[in-house]
Amino acid sequence: MRTASDVCRSLLEAGIVVSPAEARVEARDDCTVAFLPGDRMAWFADGERGMRRLGTERRVLGLVEQRCSFRVPHVLHVAPDASYDVRAAVPGQCKPWELYDRVKTDTKLAARIGAELGRILAEQHTRVTASDAVSWLPSRPHWPEPSAWIRERIPRVTPDRRLFDDVCAMLARHDAVVADERDRVLVHGDLGFHNIAVDPETCALQGVFDYGDAAWADRHDDFRYLLFDVARDDLLEAALAVYQPVVGRTLSRARIALSNAASAAGFLAFRDGVPPEQSSCGRTLEQDLAWTRAAIDRWSSLPEAPPHER
Repeated sequence: MRTASDVCRSLLEAGIVVSPAEARVEARDDCTVAFLPGDRMAWFADGERGMRRLGTERRVLGLVEQRCSFRVPHVLHVAPDASYDVRAAVPGQCKPWELYDRVKTDTKLAARIGAELGRILAEQHTRVTASDAVSWLPSRPHWPEPSAWIRERIPRVTPDRRLFDDVCAMLARHDAVVADERDRVLVHGDLGFHNIAVDPETCALQGVFDYGDAAWADRHDDFRYLLFDVARDDLLEAALAVYQPVVGRTLSRARIALSNAASAAGFLAFRDGVPPEQSSCGRTLEQDLAWTRAAIDRWSSLPEAPPHER
């Protein structure tokens, strides 16, 4: 990970003057990100994987910005060797846990944000075509990690054998899903409240960011984080109500719930080596266990997808 001084020296070579005190630096998935004055962000690759990630994300951002009406980060500068870039951030605030708590009880807000997300996904999934991206995007999102990786780690996280057996059965079903080619689209791969910006006063959706996990994959995966641990699915249902008529496809709620459950199990496995009370990706062990159990119960309660979706 680069220091604030490293970042500022590199930016100075590009004619961007920022002091180390003005650059807040964080490590992010084989990259270093620096938050700069003027609602700008500088992304630096930390090695070859980081270079590939930044290069892929820049191509995706360019396509989405060209084809779609919603806001995404705008690339302002790319280093001559492509080792870093500077982007204008999507305006608005990102406080995912605050927004999460609000929509769990405010059904009108959940429906409004869900409808906006449905509109955004309808554009993203229809306006970027296979000829634009299928040759260079991965065929599945990065998350969750492979099932073998999850199965190896969960027994070290929890001794609950019944949960482990349920996770294994769920992962086997998840691995068996073969998406219809008509369901393969440009997916964000990590779309949730942590990657959207909203107006701080009205909570109106301002745009989407972090396309580093984009893939040419199953459209259902972009809806998996619209399911919450509450009895009502206002957010998801509002999104689907807008999305399905536009794309001309009826999505499988069982497939969405299965993707959500596999992701939950992945985060539970990611806790391997993390103390139970310590936060991992914003949750304690108790919260990760609750999410995984609830997600598996939800998926198992829904009817199987039609044969063509298996």
